[in-house]
Amino acid sequence: DRACRQAIKLVRDMRPKGKAALIVVHPETKLEEVHQTEVAFPASIHWRRGAFLRPVVEAMDEHERYAVALTDNKRARIFTVVMGELTEHEDLISDTTARSRSLGADQMRSQKRRDQRHEDEVASHAKRVIDALHDLALRGPYDRLIIGGPPKAAGQLARLLPSRMRGKLVDSVSMRVGGSQKEVLNKILAVQEKMERDREQEIVDGVLAELHDRGKAVAGFAAVLDAVNQGRVWTLVYGKGFTTKGGECGSCDAYSPHAAGPCVYCGEDVHPLPQIVDRLSQSVLEFGGRVEVVDGEARKKLEKPGDIAAMLRY
Repeated sequence: DRACRQAIKLVRDMRPKGKAALIVVHPETKLEEVHQTEVAFPASIHWRRGAFLRPVVEAMDEHERYAVALTDNKRARIFTVVMGELTEHEDLISDTTARSRSLGADQMRSQKRRDQRHEDEVASHAKRVIDALHDLALRGPYDRLIIGGPPKAAGQLARLLPSRMRGKLVDSVSMRVGGSQKEVLNKILAVQEKMERDREQEIVDGVLAELHDRGKAVAGFAAVLDAVNQGRVWTLVYGKGFTTKGGECGSCDAYSPHAAGPCVYCGEDVHPLPQIVDRLSQSVLEFGGRVEVVDGEARKKLEKPGDIAAMLRY
């Protein structure tokens, strides 16, 4: 098989440099791509019509694009973290004078002027950092922003952020501006994981509240399938690792909670559908919806209503 030979050749020619590699082959469009990432994926092979997107969707949900600004009063470093990979974009140095103290009573007036000049220079440095973050957003928009550095300098930058950036700020952490890239990455990944777990709990709590009030939410595999078939799903939520069996109608293409038997919509035969959760995710994304994969405490909370739920458009 041509596609098989192409995939094997790509694997043989690849120079491993990450934790996982995604090999994509599509002979009809002459597509041959290798994407290596720092995010680990379970080893698997999927041979089917259409892309198997579930691992990628789950990884993208878990690892949003973060911008990171490390700053003190003189130096600032700008990074992005995407899919577990850290990229440094700028290293800014400002001509900020050091703060000095005069002890003589006759020097108090000049001391105030020096203090004011120092504060102006620190504010100017912070504005340079903000400009760099703005330019970064124009080159590649980011979802979240983390500020790091000595507490006073990080706090100064946070206070000066314009509203459009302040809305993306998720945390301010104390760390060395001159730290190695490994130090920076480990710190940011820890913040990312905590933020993701907290956000997942908020999402699941919102779903559970809607279910309690009989609002715009459904839970359980059959109910979610029905909502997906009707195009009503705004946000699909399921626990990480969730799998189940299901089928697809050979006539109307509707999803079914059963792998065989008559279709509940048209009565025609249903055929087994491997990786049905992946297909549900893909359908929701194609209709402009969102997919949220939850873990930790959020996943435990979702077990009771059936491991899978959906927020509805109407």
